[in-house]
Order: sequence, then structure tokens, then C-alpha cells
Amino acid sequence: MKVIFDTCIWIDHLRGFQPATDYLSRCQERERWISALTMMELYAAPQISEEQQEKMTKLFEGLNGIMAVDPEIATKAGKFLGKYRKDQGLNPIDALIAASALNLDAVLVTMNKKHFDFIPGIVIECPY
Repeated sequence: MKVIFDTCIWIDHLRGFQPATDYLSRCQERERWISALTMMELYAAPQISEEQQEKMTKLFEGLNGIMAVDPEIATKAGKFLGKYRKDQGLNPIDALIAASALNLDAVLVTMNKKHFDFIPGIVIECPY
């Protein structure tokens, strides 16, 4: 089973939240992905230390892949925004992450279920 991790899972892990670290360890047998947008969000943290950057680089190297935004994902995300931005508060990055999960046919691992659960076909896992 493929999984793609939302930003919140990585933030919790990098902050030393043990349930996040334990969950990531249990996922070793799964096909693990990250969106390039999630990487962007993580590296944009204003207080990220050199040690945390090194830790992230090592974590990302252990994944099966990094999901880039291609025209198909951008189109799907744009349609989601057009439909859900006003009523559900969907933001562009979450729309792209959701479209990435759907294109990859992966479970989206997030603690922010309410950001995504209205999107048709998305499978969400809240790990802790």
C-alpha cells in the first residue's frame, strides 16, 4: 500500500513527538512518498535548525519517491480549488497534496482530516 505523508506528520516527528516517530517507523514496510510541496513547507520553517535540515534530508532519502507537480496534478488541484475553496476553505497547497495522493493512488497520512475529507475518492489515515 502506498502512503503519502502530509506536512503535519513530519513536523511532529521533527519536534520529537514520539507517536509520530513511532508511526513513521511502523511504515517501513509500506511504499512511502512525500509531495514536493510538503518538502517546501518543511524547509520554509523559520526556526529550522541545521540538525533538523540534515535529519529531513536523511528521512527523504529513505522514501520511495517525491511526488512532483505535473500538469495532471495541477489540473485536478485547480478543479478542487474551484469547487471547495469558498465553502470548505481548501487552500492551494492542500489541493495539490490531495491531487498528488489521488494520482499516486495512495493513502494520505495526515492529522488534518478536515482539510481533505470532503474531496471525493481520497483515503485518509490519521495515525495517532
